[in-house]
Amino acid sequence: MLLALTVPQVLTLLFLAVIAAWLAELLVGNAPTFGFIGAVVFSLLGVWLFITLPWLDLSFEPRLEDIPVVRGLLGGIVVTSLFAYVQKKRRV
Repeated sequence: MLLALTVPQVLTLLFLAVIAAWLAELLVGNAPTFGFIGAVVFSLLGVWLFITLPWLDLSFEPRLEDIPVVRGLLGGIVVTSLFAYVQKKRRV
């Protein structure tokens, strides 16, 4: 599905990653390594990871440019929050 991405799909992935990174920072209270840019990178990884999961396909999910929005946001928030939480525990 995501092997041949178009420009609008890449922009949609980046948009979802930025929103998910911001929400993850609000949940955890701090950003992972390299601040907000690092959070966006981790979030982009999470968005891509959760979108490509075949068993988590919801037929009623809203889509932007054929990219599932809820799964993307959830993946970005989970991965970014996990990395930020682990780093927060290491600093203490």
